[in-house]
Amino acid sequence: MAAVRSNILPKEKNIRDEWVRDVSQFIKRVNEYIQVKSSADSTVVYRGEPEVYPSPCRPNIFRKGVMDGNRFFEKSLFDTMRQNKLTGESRYLDNAIDAQHGEFPSRLLDVSYNCLTALYFAVTPYYHNREDALDGKDGMVFLFFVDEIFSPSAQNTNDNYDAIIKRDCGWYQDKQLFEKNHKFIDHTKLNNRIIAQQGAFILFPGDEPENLPECMGYGIRIPGEAKPLIRRELKQLFGIHTGSIYPEIINLVGELSSKSKKLNTEEFNCKNELLYAWRQMEKELDYYLDYAIGLGKNGRKHGEAVPVQVLMHMEHVIDSYRKGFLEFARDWQDGKEPGQEGQKGDLRMEDLKMVIEKYNQSVEEFSRNLQQYGIGEISEKMLLIRLD
Repeated sequence: MAAVRSNILPKEKNIRDEWVRDVSQFIKRVNEYIQVKSSADSTVVYRGEPEVYPSPCRPNIFRKGVMDGNRFFEKSLFDTMRQNKLTGESRYLDNAIDAQHGEFPSRLLDVSYNCLTALYFAVTPYYHNREDALDGKDGMVFLFFVDEIFSPSAQNTNDNYDAIIKRDCGWYQDKQLFEKNHKFIDHTKLNNRIIAQQGAFILFPGDEPENLPECMGYGIRIPGEAKPLIRRELKQLFGIHTGSIYPEIINLVGELSSKSKKLNTEEFNCKNELLYAWRQMEKELDYYLDYAIGLGKNGRKHGEAVPVQVLMHMEHVIDSYRKGFLEFARDWQDGKEPGQEGQKGDLRMEDLKMVIEKYNQSVEEFSRNLQQYGIGEISEKMLLIRLD
């Protein structure tokens, strides 16, 4: 199964690794993933890419190198757009959405609620090129299962984005841990392209493109030779093509009511960002435990340890969080000196200890589960955090 990024762990073991050749096979494959992986608390969104990139699912700002040596590039871009009436919005996130669909560099990754829209992008290059320009190359459709939604109009979402762009939030800046806090931002009906594509975004908060976690996304490969047929079917059967008519906004009451139950409305502050990072780690550990248990159902004898490289991969993931929490804790403690209050944020020592305790408990529980199921052992003591 094609993965969101290159790694040693295969994707969903219950779905056969077969490429799709037409729209009906694609829909069947998507439905298989949803039946296996979806839950009442998750929302499924999709992304299509016309080539199999070495580093897929990357916002274009990281591909173009525009921030090299210019940390305030985005703020300068949005201010210039305002001056030239290219955006009428007063908030930086709204400016970013306008820029995204004005072909400017952006840290927002486009996704869609419509799997067929994503399929269109997987079989069709950007509209400046001929439709068949990439028919000799395979495309990809990615499925993302998200369980927290951030509203583009909410205060917490805009505070978070402002902290990224303005770089004036001391406790948040240049923290490896918070680069892991990818956030799914719901769509807005104010932009015609977003309406047409039933679009939304995944926010990449760091200056470097931290990969999306493996537990979040799954890939479906589209053979290059199948692209012409799929494009024809999308146009004839679903009216999806480059010149598609933008859909009208109807029947939104039920959709918005459902989403409102999943919206993350927590204030953007230091404590909540730390807890968000801890929850991200919990999801990754659940994914790896499920994967390791599944190995036993697919040929591993009872009591036989999983391959050492799998355990090493798990340790590497946990250690990346350990380093992130440690880096933050040390910087936070240094920031308590007079004149460095901005580095401290609104976090109290008991809050920091509480989050670190949750981290340690998660690592200990994960280690116990590995041993309980006869999977193997990790270097638990080396992965725990002790605050001096």
